[in-house]
Amino acid sequence: MSLSDDLDQIRERGSANDKIRLAYESVVDQLGRAETAGRALKVGDLMPNFVLPNSEGRLVFSDDLLRQGPLVVNFFRGNWCPYCRRTLEALETALPTIEGAGGHLVVLTPDTGEHFAETKRQRSLSYEIVSDVDGAVGLQFGVLFRAPERYRALLIDLGIDLEERHGNAGWFIPIPATFVVEQSGVIRYAFVNVDFTRRAEPKEIVDVLRDLSGR
Repeated sequence: MSLSDDLDQIRERGSANDKIRLAYESVVDQLGRAETAGRALKVGDLMPNFVLPNSEGRLVFSDDLLRQGPLVVNFFRGNWCPYCRRTLEALETALPTIEGAGGHLVVLTPDTGEHFAETKRQRSLSYEIVSDVDGAVGLQFGVLFRAPERYRALLIDLGIDLEERHGNAGWFIPIPATFVVEQSGVIRYAFVNVDFTRRAEPKEIVDVLRDLSGR
């Protein structure tokens, strides 16, 4: 079963709740009309450099990651999102294949403090997770948006307080996005979708890495 199939099952379960379904449709429609995905970095663009703290409290430099080989950069909303949780698990399963194709993986979340450290611990993830504090890197990649009022109200009703999780009152969330970046810093693959139930397939990521490394 593909990641897409798994996410479809999660989506079907969520659709049974009218409040969740309507809030989801509202935010996807708003982002689509604003052409939000069109503002994201594209194939051929240079990846912005970043220095961000990881879940162990160590600073991670993008330059250091690129020196190791082609880099897979994934943005996720937080472990409160069931689609993100399943995607993180799928990436963990695919990690040996990603590394076998010459790649390395880093995932970025706006969650701070114990929240993103908890994600790595609870999901038994072995790859690098870093906190995009204040969403600065997501903004440079063009994948950040501010949650609409209707969606904020839904999250609050569900007990998800992004102000507390992010350490600020911005309510900024990244669009689900995955980039494959060659060692020169040039983006060679970009998956960006305002529909947060859709994610890049690990197999597609691996195929791009194999093309880059010739493996």
